[in-house]
Amino acid sequence: MPQLVRFIIVRMAIGFLIGSVAGSILWTTGFSDSAASLGPLESYVAQGVFIFAFGDTIALGYLSTALMMESE
Repeated sequence: MPQLVRFIIVRMAIGFLIGSVAGSILWTTGFSDSAASLGPLESYVAQGVFIFAFGDTIALGYLSTALMMESE
C-alpha cells in the first residue's frame, strides 16, 4: 500500500474514532431528552446519524490538520 494511502486511512480512522466518542458523549449528556418524543427505532436512527455526523466531520478536520502539519 502506498505511503500516502496508508497515511490517509490511519488519520481518517483516528479522527472518526475521536469524533464518534465526542458525539456519543454529547448525545448521552444533552440530547437524550429531546429524542425521547421519537419512537424507539427513530431514536436509534437519530443517534446513529448524529454520531456519524460528528465522526465524519472530525475525521476530515483531523486529516486536513495532519496533512498541513506533516512535513516530509
